[in-house]
Amino acid sequence: MKTVNDEKITIYNGEDIKHFIFPDKFDHTQSGVPGNPCYNFRFRIFVFFSYVVLTQLFQLFCTPSEKIIGVWDVGHQITTPINNLYKEHRWFSITMQLLSAIILDVAYLYISLYWVLYQRNFRLFAALIIFYVIRAIHLNLVKLEFPQNYYWEDPNIPSLVVKYGFFSDFFYSGHVGYLVICGLEMKRIGKKYMSTFFFLCSMYQAFVVITFAIHYTIDVTTGCIFAHYFYNQVCYWEVKIDFLLKILANLFERTSQQPAAKYEVQGNQQMGVTTV
Repeated sequence: MKTVNDEKITIYNGEDIKHFIFPDKFDHTQSGVPGNPCYNFRFRIFVFFSYVVLTQLFQLFCTPSEKIIGVWDVGHQITTPINNLYKEHRWFSITMQLLSAIILDVAYLYISLYWVLYQRNFRLFAALIIFYVIRAIHLNLVKLEFPQNYYWEDPNIPSLVVKYGFFSDFFYSGHVGYLVICGLEMKRIGKKYMSTFFFLCSMYQAFVVITFAIHYTIDVTTGCIFAHYFYNQVCYWEVKIDFLLKILANLFERTSQQPAAKYEVQGNQQMGVTTV
C-alpha cells in the first residue's frame, strides 16, 4: 500500500527519485558515479597522453590542405546519379518534393495544434524561435554560392512551409532541424511512436536536400546538431523561460487594466468617478 511519501515521489528524467537522489550542491570535480575509472590516477594519465597523441595525429592526417576553388561536397558527388534522375524524370522529382512538403506540412500542423490543445509550457516554441533566429543571422552573415547540381523546381502545388526556386538559405538546414526538434519534443512528453516517426522523416529530408543539392552536407549535420543543442538548452532553462513569460504576461495585464474615468451626471453637475 502506498504511503503519503510514496505519493510525493515523482519521476525526474526517467529516474525514480526514491532510488536516485542528486544532491542540491554537487562538487563538479567529482563524478556522480563513484568508482568509475576516472578515480584511478593511472587511467587519467593514460587519457591525458592519448589525448595529446590523438590531437597531433588529427592535425597531421585529418586537416585538408588542398587548394579548393568553390565548394567540394562529397555528399553531392556521391548522389550525382540520383540528382540526374531528378532532372531526367520530372515525375520522380515532383514525387520526392511533394512527399517532403507533405511531411513538413503535417509536422507543422500536428506539432502546433498539439501544443495548443495539450501543452502548458513554452518549451517547444522557445526552441524553434532560437533555432530559426540563429539560422537567419547565419544566412545573412555568410552567403554561400549555389551548388552546381542545385535543382528545386516548383511542382506547382503550394506548401505551407516549403519554398521552391532559387534561395540561398543553406547554412544550416531547417528541413532537417525542424523535424529533429519535433522528434525531441515528442520524446520529451512520452510519445515514442511519433518521436520515431519524426526522426525517420528527418532522415528522409536529409536525403532529399542532399540529392537535390539544395543544401550542402554540412548544412544537414549542423542542422541536427544545432537543433539538438538548442532544444536541450531550452529544456535546461524551461522553468525560467516560463517564469519570464509569466512576468511579461503580468506586466501586460497590469498595463491593460489602467484606471478608467467614468462620468456621472447628477443634476446640472458632471461628477468624475474613477474605477479600477
